[in-house]
Amino acid sequence: MSLGFKLYSFFNGNLVHQDSLGNKYYHDKNNPSKRWVVYSSGFGPESLPPQFHNWLHNTSDETSSFELEENSQESIVKKRVQKHSVKHKENKDKGYNSWQPK
Repeated sequence: MSLGFKLYSFFNGNLVHQDSLGNKYYHDKNNPSKRWVVYSSGFGPESLPPQFHNWLHNTSDETSSFELEENSQESIVKKRVQKHSVKHKENKDKGYNSWQPK
């Protein structure tokens, strides 16, 4: 996350919630329907539980559902990260040699 975006969040946003993973959820001071998240180090969009995702996309206005048990939230995140992780294929030579610049 860039320093500029963190400064923008600090000056233009109201902190709504910080989850147990360290992600911070904001909404705009002038327009509460404008919402965003500042991910903690090492996390990305796949780390968001469904209720956080729904709030970010204005599907739900409930912030009371943010209170989850820390263990259940971490297990949800681990499942989602595992599901969306990209597994690199082994480099198998099947008669194709890519061009290598000299």
